[in-house]
Amino acid sequence: MNADESNAQLSPFTEEEEMYRRTVRAFFDRELDPHADKFIGDLDYDRAFWRKAGAAGILGATIPEAYGGPEASGICGVVLSQELGRSVGGATVGSSLGADIATHILFAGGSDVQKRKWAPGILSGEVTQCMPLTEADAGSDATAIRATAIRDGEHYVINGSKIYVSNGNKAHLLYVVAKTDPTKRGAGMSMFLVEADTPGVSRSRMTPMGYPAYDLAAFHFHDVRVPADSLFLGEGKALGILMTTFALDRLEIAARALGEAELAFQLALDFVKVRKVFGQPVFDFQNTQFKLAEMKTDIEVGRAFLHDAIRKYRAGAFSIADAAMTKLWIPEMSDRVIDNALQMFGGSGFMEEMPISKLYRANRLHRLYAGTSEIQKIAIARAL
Repeated sequence: MNADESNAQLSPFTEEEEMYRRTVRAFFDRELDPHADKFIGDLDYDRAFWRKAGAAGILGATIPEAYGGPEASGICGVVLSQELGRSVGGATVGSSLGADIATHILFAGGSDVQKRKWAPGILSGEVTQCMPLTEADAGSDATAIRATAIRDGEHYVINGSKIYVSNGNKAHLLYVVAKTDPTKRGAGMSMFLVEADTPGVSRSRMTPMGYPAYDLAAFHFHDVRVPADSLFLGEGKALGILMTTFALDRLEIAARALGEAELAFQLALDFVKVRKVFGQPVFDFQNTQFKLAEMKTDIEVGRAFLHDAIRKYRAGAFSIADAAMTKLWIPEMSDRVIDNALQMFGGSGFMEEMPISKLYRANRLHRLYAGTSEIQKIAIARAL
């Protein structure tokens, strides 16, 4: 058995997923990395990027063949996230195509009519999606949301505000989570499919510390009337839908963080081999070699951790604690690696135009969103 055959056996990814990876990698090399700055402040350019991704066959990978999709596994989203992390342009655009995870929600809880209506646009990139969930007083604790959806005849009336919504400013389709029973916590949460141009929906851009082209939005819903059949599965069912999505989301975040660590390591390695101090390459100093050895080991442990998590996910054995540990450890590891990588660049690493500088700021988000590191520790402790 040669090395390639051995690695193929050890990999948790199928041949189909690796083919998808090659497609994604070629697309990012062609359409993202050389043009990253064009995304900043230009939603039209971003929309065109989504249409190109659709034409390349990247979007809606999990959509069943009956609805025109390739019916690939949800792990394709993990592959996409890792390759986005490995892309220099990824440190500019934010979640970007990762927002396609919303398709998982549509096909987990949507009606046949809804799926047939939206699948073609999702596949082509003409329709983008987002999930307004987080509120100013309800972040890691999603059950604390205050937005309401009150039944009024054949409609629901939605009121409330949402923040930190990825892909929010250009999204056509919103998966809005609101309380149909405000007296309850998780049991009172319901999800609605809302078209972005529905009267009463307004949104505005939010500006994050990293990812300068990140499409991040705040929403306000004022007496937004939606048909009763916009409700997913039934009243009080949102938390169940979210829990199935959170498991995959945490895998994708971990993969993104791992990809960024891999990219930062390679950037640092290339730099120290050509940068000279006191007449010799920085690589030749023992301290540099020791740090690189630690970074490489961290990345390999992180990769093994992610691969094990993927295998558990496939087997239906990926627990809440597993998801929390994956979301906790890999982003924390990624932070260590990228911090050490920037240090190897010296003062030049602090400059805005340097990819390592952009990666450093962008990577900080992974320990905050989709549940902070502290929230993950609580989830792990509860399982003990």
